[in-house]
Amino acid sequence: MVETASPTVWRRWLAFELVRLRKEAGLEQKDVAKALRCTVAKVSYYETAERPVVLRDLDEVLLPLFKVPKSQWPDYIDAAKHSRTKGWWESYSEIVPSWFSLYVGLEQGANQVQTYAAQAVPGLLQTSDYVHALLRRGTTERTDDEIEQMATVRLARRAVLEREPDPLRLWAVLDEAVLRRLVGGREVMRGQLEHLVKMAGKPKITIQVLPFDRGAHPGVIGPFTVIGFAWSGDPGVAYVEHRAGGFYLEQPHEIEAHEVAFAHLSALALAPDESVTFIERLAEEYR
Repeated sequence: MVETASPTVWRRWLAFELVRLRKEAGLEQKDVAKALRCTVAKVSYYETAERPVVLRDLDEVLLPLFKVPKSQWPDYIDAAKHSRTKGWWESYSEIVPSWFSLYVGLEQGANQVQTYAAQAVPGLLQTSDYVHALLRRGTTERTDDEIEQMATVRLARRAVLEREPDPLRLWAVLDEAVLRRLVGGREVMRGQLEHLVKMAGKPKITIQVLPFDRGAHPGVIGPFTVIGFAWSGDPGVAYVEHRAGGFYLEQPHEIEAHEVAFAHLSALALAPDESVTFIERLAEEYR
C-alpha cells in the first residue's frame, strides 16, 4: 500500500489497483459499469484517476465484485478517503491552473524526480529572490499580490525535499546556460548558485552540470521531467511543459524515451563532485 500525503497520488494508486483487480477478476469495464449501474465512462474516470472513487461504490460494489479479501478492505477504503481530501496547493486554485495543480500533486507524492533544465533552475531548487525575479519577468501580466502567491506556492513545494521520514529523491541535470543566465542581478545569482551547492550536499539530491563544450545532446529538444512513485507496477509520468499548459506522457514508450534521454544527459554531464566545483567557481565570478 502506498503512503503519501498527496491526495493526487492516493487517487493514482487506487486507480492502478482498480485496473489490476478488475483484470485479475477477468472483467471488462462494461461489467463493472453494469454492477455499479453507471456508464462505462464513469468506470474509466475511476481507473484513470480523473475522479475520486465514491466510498459507497468501493465497499458495496467494487471490492466484493473483485473478490478482495476483507482483511485488505481497510487499505482501499483509507486510500479512497485520502484521495478525496484537498492538497495544500489546491487552496491556491485562483493562481495555480488545474494543469499545473496536477503536476504539484504528483510531485508532492512522488518518491523520485529526474529533471533536465535548459533555461532556468528547477522550481524545487530555486531561492526566494530567484523565484521573484523569474515571475516578474514572465510573459503573463500579474499583480504584485499574484506574484507573491505564486512565489509562496513555488517555495512551499520545496518542503518535499525535507519530507519525513522519506524525502523526495531529486536528480537534476542543469545546462550550463541555467547557471550563466543572469536572473535578478549578480547578488541574486550568487545566492542561487550557493544554494545549489548547499542542496547538492543532501543525501537524496544529485545535481549535475552539462557544460557547453559537450556540444549537441538529447536535451536540445527542450527541458523535461520524469516522476517516479514508490509502488511497483506504476511506470511513472514524463512531463513536458509549454506556455499554455503541460503534457503528461504516460505510455510506456513515452516514459522510456525520456528516461533514456535523461540517462544520456547524465552520462554527458560532469560528475556530481565536479559539478559542485563548477557551480562554486561560477558563484565566485558573481562577486
